[in-house]
Amino acid sequence: MKSIKYLFLLVSFVFSTSISYSQGRLIRKIKEKAEDKAIEEIFKDKKTKGKGQYPDYQDAESDYDRSGSARQQRKGGGLSKTAPDVLQNIADAESAFKDSRYSESKSYVRQALWDIELEIGRKLLNSLPESVEGLKFIKEDDRVTSSGIGFVGLLIERVYQGKDDMELNCTIGNDSAILGLAGTYMMGDLYKSSSDETNQKTIRFQDHRAKIEYNDSEGYKLNVPFGQSSVFVLQGVNFDSEEHFMRAADNFDIETIKKELGE
Repeated sequence: MKSIKYLFLLVSFVFSTSISYSQGRLIRKIKEKAEDKAIEEIFKDKKTKGKGQYPDYQDAESDYDRSGSARQQRKGGGLSKTAPDVLQNIADAESAFKDSRYSESKSYVRQALWDIELEIGRKLLNSLPESVEGLKFIKEDDRVTSSGIGFVGLLIERVYQGKDDMELNCTIGNDSAILGLAGTYMMGDLYKSSSDETNQKTIRFQDHRAKIEYNDSEGYKLNVPFGQSSVFVLQGVNFDSEEHFMRAADNFDIETIKKELGE
């Protein structure tokens, strides 16, 4: 009981204060240790109780006419955006734990931690420039996603567009199983520069080793691994030259991004 209360206090503290560099590191410790040790220690020997606590899903047949033909969607405004209620998830977790509904309590704790990660992503997204080399960001294309409970990947995406079909795509991946490969590719023996590979090269970008590449169909792409497991990827379409593309890249500060992520 003390372990789960300690975890509740940690999550509450992080969410109820502004996210800074030191708090980012605290969040990383919560993800890496609290989830793996505290939660598992609490629940590893407990039998799941309260079976049937969750509502059953409606049978898929209800989405179709009894004749077998699908109903045609004609109107609707989609789902409304709601802010994550971390503190409510913590309260629900504690209540479920007291009632010996351990599996449900564990789910609430994981959801609270997941919501914190998404909030970190939103704050980082809001810190990115709104204009780069005359290109304006497309608000409706902003994306912050986490690949699921377990913190296997946080992705932040922003798109900039301007005249002459110019476009800039910014992607930041934290602990991503997909983008994490970029770090291995860059820093290991898999990547070797050679004189005949004129479409890619290694460079120094803001004191980080990086790779820049170009092809006629996709334009320029910059990959910058940083921290322990994060990567900054920038792709530019219809830029006049490498110099023009790199001027756009300089609008993004890797050190600021690192601090926001707690790297």
